[in-house]
Amino acid sequence: MEIKLDDNTRDIIRRLLSEIEEALEVIKDKVRMEALSPSDKFALRYAIIQIVEALAVIATKLGASMDYPITGYSDAILFLMREGVIDRNTGEKLVRLARLRNILVHRYWEVDDVRIIREAQNNGIESIRRAIDDIRKLISER
Repeated sequence: MEIKLDDNTRDIIRRLLSEIEEALEVIKDKVRMEALSPSDKFALRYAIIQIVEALAVIATKLGASMDYPITGYSDAILFLMREGVIDRNTGEKLVRLARLRNILVHRYWEVDDVRIIREAQNNGIESIRRAIDDIRKLISER
């Protein structure tokens, strides 16, 4: 993998990682609650959207350094996985999170908040943490 990043791109990625960490804290907080108020549900949904979109911007920045165009949210995660930035297990779980983001944004059907919580608990939290660590390691090496 030949990823060359200038200082400006590294700074952008660091800021995006900080945003992901903030959104991750929202998810952790909300999935611990026994019952979610409407505002809690919206906060959880938005945190998922924010994380997936920040990961896509990061992938786009990394892809640009390799002249590789990113064509969508799932493609962004697949790129990170294919280039060895994140491992396969993390990537597969984050692809599911990207698909969940699409459901939330485009409302393909009625949003099931129980599913959102389950996805966050089963696929999201640890995979997001691992992706943050892996990306941070990548940008510190280059």
